[in-house]
Amino acid sequence: MPSGEYDPDAVEPRWQRRWVDEETYAYPDDPVDPNTVFSIDTPPPTVSGSLHMGHLYGFTLQDFVARFERMNGGTTFFPFGYDDNGIASERLTEGELDIRHQDFERREFQAKCREVCAEYEEQFTENVQSLGVSVDWDHTYQTIEPRVQRVSQLSFVDLYDQGREYREKAPAIWCPECETAISQVETEDDEQDSHFHDISFPIVRDDATGVEDADTAETFTISTTRPELLPACVAVFVHPDDEENRYLVGESAEVPLFGHEVPIIADERVDMETGSGIVMCCTFGDQNDIEWYQVHDLDLRVAIDESGHMTAVAEEYEGMHSGEARETIVADLDDAGALEERRAITHTVNVHERCGTSVEFLVTEQWYIEMLDKTDEYLDIGREMEWSPEKMFTRYEHWVEGLQWDWLISRQRSSGIPFPVWYCAECDEEIIAEKADLPVDPLSDDPPVDACPACGHEAFEPEDDVLDTWATSSLTPLINAGWDWDEEAEEFTMEHPELYRFDLRPQGHDIISFWLFHTLVKCYEHTDEVPFEETMINGHVLDENREKMSKSVGNVVEPETVLEEFPVDATRYWAAGTAVGDDFPFKQKDLRAGEKLIRKLWNASKLVESLAPEPFPAEPADEDFRELDRWLLAELDDEIERITDLLGNREFSKARDGLRSFFWNTFCDDYLEIAKQRDDDAAAYTLRTAHRRFLKLFAPLLAHVTEELWHDMYADAVGSAAVVDAADGASDSVHLADWPD
Repeated sequence: MPSGEYDPDAVEPRWQRRWVDEETYAYPDDPVDPNTVFSIDTPPPTVSGSLHMGHLYGFTLQDFVARFERMNGGTTFFPFGYDDNGIASERLTEGELDIRHQDFERREFQAKCREVCAEYEEQFTENVQSLGVSVDWDHTYQTIEPRVQRVSQLSFVDLYDQGREYREKAPAIWCPECETAISQVETEDDEQDSHFHDISFPIVRDDATGVEDADTAETFTISTTRPELLPACVAVFVHPDDEENRYLVGESAEVPLFGHEVPIIADERVDMETGSGIVMCCTFGDQNDIEWYQVHDLDLRVAIDESGHMTAVAEEYEGMHSGEARETIVADLDDAGALEERRAITHTVNVHERCGTSVEFLVTEQWYIEMLDKTDEYLDIGREMEWSPEKMFTRYEHWVEGLQWDWLISRQRSSGIPFPVWYCAECDEEIIAEKADLPVDPLSDDPPVDACPACGHEAFEPEDDVLDTWATSSLTPLINAGWDWDEEAEEFTMEHPELYRFDLRPQGHDIISFWLFHTLVKCYEHTDEVPFEETMINGHVLDENREKMSKSVGNVVEPETVLEEFPVDATRYWAAGTAVGDDFPFKQKDLRAGEKLIRKLWNASKLVESLAPEPFPAEPADEDFRELDRWLLAELDDEIERITDLLGNREFSKARDGLRSFFWNTFCDDYLEIAKQRDDDAAAYTLRTAHRRFLKLFAPLLAHVTEELWHDMYADAVGSAAVVDAADGASDSVHLADWPD
């Protein structure tokens, strides 16, 4: 061993480069016994920025599993990918280059996205490698690369052939900022300040001759947070049990400022406790409006367009942004005497999780994957997996039970994988690409037929929408297993069938409804089986006050700052400090504790080497062991069994704390202190045997210092004349050595 203190600034980068250069963690090219494989379906990070503490924490937890399973007998498949085909990457490009995707032809803008994403991916790769994550860098992918485009389009074609996809013109969730339809999973609740507006609606009555008599009209009050939707009002609803207001049912009302008449209808979905208990239905303000529109066959009045501006239906307010129109309409209602009261409130608003913009509901033509008919089935397949921690299944269950929409998979954006679809210009017949031709881009490629099979017309219109990014990233198990269509056999095959189903899906709890659910749906529909044996769900990193980190609040901890001050192994020690699935605060004291353990392991190793110079001393005769030697090795056997069970159950915190306590107290403070006074073969054998096993036990957690110690104290002796314990599994790398029995 080198003299002096441990120098992580020199040691850690050296091993990180060497692991990559020597392909230490490469998955073998030769056929692998499926019974020995441990496959991990790693989450491809979105290419939309730099490394944050959540990345550092999540990647490190994945690496704990990969390193443990690799040493514990599994031929480990640990790939890495980048999700770079969706709105996030598109918005990143727009922000970086100060452009708008609408101002460019699609292919031109996509080229710009590739350039920006390539720069970020290169930096992101360096950042992940600097964490010492044992990824197989020969197995990487991008969700926009041609191979993945083929898999994504194959998925579309297969689901279409199964009858699980359909195109429909219907109300859809729309983001006016991103100007695209989005799915239910891409919305989140946001508490916002707003106002309730009490607006007076006249009742329109007919006299005995059938002529309207405005002089005898009465009024009622509707409370709304969205007066800008008045021009889209198509009905008024009253709860049938509302004794105070049910006299209105069957009458008509006049919409203030706009003058058109709408029917007043009874419906049980009215919330009598909110506002005045009378609700206007506007096409469309929310999910209830959509349901009322469909059930009661109401008119369609679209007042807000794709960019969030008012349409011609809004008459004099046409062209205003909806926010500006709201204030102008409120002022005009006040001038007309129709505004009874305006009061400030805080309420929950549905926003697009990518940009924070309040969503609208527009009638557009979109592609969907049918899901609502199989929610019970999707709950059942979710139960087939092992959940770490088990409590996270509840989140999955609540999401599936709360589904209100089929999965909307089309996006009106430029960056993404094209739909492999054309339409007959005469009859709108859908023309789907042949599997052998994929990937295709209908904007530049010809359809697979010369004439429409339905009507014989020879002109076609290409689909110019792109697939939702989750429609592709939900296929990561199939992408990594090499799923493809075998034209000759006329069936789907896998290049690496031994990987599927995958042993582990690690991810954050915030994307259970995004990535996990959609992956289960897609892979199940394609293979008729659940794609994972187990899912490991990690929590979020909070600040020291247990508040969510936010740039606006100023409490964000940057990984670069942490790694400049502390060794990577200290951050790995910190990452193992909480139960998987729990959110936990970032505390520097945990990193300092990690530093102390690294120094303790280094100094104890130097002492072991001085007391027992031979790396692999021969095992003494049974009678030469003292009771203390037997006791330590027996206690270590128990500790190995306990640590093995804990790591297998993903209880990293208990494993870390128990191992640290046993090493520091039992081995260092007790046995090592006594062994200083001895000079015999039994002590030397016990010291070296215990030490080698400690390095292995610490290796998944403290990856760099254990590799440095293993290399200096054991790897150079492998293959020499030294006597090696056959069960020791000595190797050039501690991370490829056998896990101790």
